[in-house]
Amino acid sequence: MRTTSVKQRVDRAAVELFAARGVDGVSIADIASAAGASQGALYRHYRSKDALAAQLFTEAYLRTGAELAAIRHEKRGFAPRLTAMIEHFCALYDHDSALFRFLLIAQHNLLPRVAGAETAPVAAIEATLADAVAEGEIAALHPTTAAAAIMGIVLQTAVFHIYGRLCGPLLPRAPALAEAALAAVAALAQQPITR
Repeated sequence: MRTTSVKQRVDRAAVELFAARGVDGVSIADIASAAGASQGALYRHYRSKDALAAQLFTEAYLRTGAELAAIRHEKRGFAPRLTAMIEHFCALYDHDSALFRFLLIAQHNLLPRVAGAETAPVAAIEATLADAVAEGEIAALHPTTAAAAIMGIVLQTAVFHIYGRLCGPLLPRAPALAEAALAAVAALAQQPITR
């Protein structure tokens, strides 16, 4: 236990508990107990449970957004960009499903607090869609609606995994999920744009 700092243990315990129960379903005592730390040690790093949740969420959410933005800049072409982004989400789920759930499934009260929405994961997806429209790869569409469809494909697959309806890692499913996302985008591009 000593090789991992108290703060690291608190952060990890909090992410796992928040992912499993939601922020409102977790107490400071729960986090301290799971981290093998005193409540006082927790308060040395965070002024409250809400501050802990907000900081952990914001840092990880914006980091994920930056990783997706990097994919957008490194890859060429809409299909390779979108496929790499979906692979990134699947790899995150496989590597740290608690963090995935905390960021993308159990985050509803935390998302409005995030400053820097232009670096959020959804913003990177919307920018990728806008690039594809500008480069003539897809027809004009409402980027938020298309981003919602893309995220829905990834998130619903993860939810089925959480509930035991799917087994095994998600990363091998990423190519098929990307094909489904590309088909959804193509269908949405055929619809009139409404705001």
